[in-house]
Amino acid sequence: MKNLLTTCVLCILFSSLGSGQTLVDKSVKLFNEGNYREATGLLQEALRQNPKNDSAYYYLGMINMNDSYDKAIEYLKKAVELQYGNAKYHLMLGNAYGVKAQKAGIFSKFGAAKDCLSEFETAARVDPKYIDARRSLVEYYLQAPGIMGGSVDKAVTQSDTILMLDRYAGYLTKARISEYQKRQKDTEGDYLQAIAVDPRKTPAYRGLWWFYVSNKDEVKADAVLARAVKAVDDKSEIYYWAGLYYVQVNNLEKAKDMFHHALKEDSTDAPVYYQLGKVACLSGTDLQGGLASLRKYISMPLAKNSPTYDYAHWRMGMIYEKLGNKEAAKSEYRKSLQINPDLDIAKKSLANMK
Repeated sequence: MKNLLTTCVLCILFSSLGSGQTLVDKSVKLFNEGNYREATGLLQEALRQNPKNDSAYYYLGMINMNDSYDKAIEYLKKAVELQYGNAKYHLMLGNAYGVKAQKAGIFSKFGAAKDCLSEFETAARVDPKYIDARRSLVEYYLQAPGIMGGSVDKAVTQSDTILMLDRYAGYLTKARISEYQKRQKDTEGDYLQAIAVDPRKTPAYRGLWWFYVSNKDEVKADAVLARAVKAVDDKSEIYYWAGLYYVQVNNLEKAKDMFHHALKEDSTDAPVYYQLGKVACLSGTDLQGGLASLRKYISMPLAKNSPTYDYAHWRMGMIYEKLGNKEAAKSEYRKSLQINPDLDIAKKSLANMK
């Protein structure tokens, strides 16, 4: 009887733990879709079922990263306490402290920067092969002033370690440092070394292309773009990041051209449709085409690291405003806020229409 009772208790316990993890899995899907409110609700329910669910604390931290860094830090610290030595958790906690160091007042800035560096160092220490942690250290050492631990020499040391772990990633990091130090020949050479290591990967082509374009060397930029299109499997991605650059520098016609090239290579590349809608919104041209692109975007599964659907509905509202259809614009702004009630740009757009 005692053994039976123990078995029943264990079954209930593990059933509860499994249910909590299922809620976390569902919340991650909602998080990736930009539905932060529902994701938060599921994660909080997961914690009610199992207060030691480190994954739930981790994702709550990610959700709050940009809007409330103090909340993010609180959640991520809890995740780290529950699973100390998880390099991913330490890295994300370091990122949260990094956001605080950028946004907080002068008296909090130094402490947050120190904590940021400490968490990055811990992530690299507990998992010495964790390249993302070492890349974050490189960025910290390059961007932070000396009084906060910044040091080009330390960045170089981390870059050398990355090079031993992964030659491709190592040369990319060396290019980042060379560019920071304005050593143009070395920057070009480091990117070319990375391409030589693996000609089928896109990041080195992207970095080298941006380097040429930012230095107004259009001939070399066109040459490396053509080389990339021939070499890599995902040709759509090549045109996509070229389009992103042209959006950034407000060359919207060139951006539109690049995005159309991307769709010729892969008509299922969802983020391209969002960018075409954004270009229409920014330029005020081909507004109907922009609406069609955004409708297509929200009908497709959300790709990783893509703009969330709340932003797509907000962009559609902006286009409807330009078309003079105020009711349709309000409807899209409301849809955006249904997905993410904290999206300030949608709140302001809707308020401005009253």
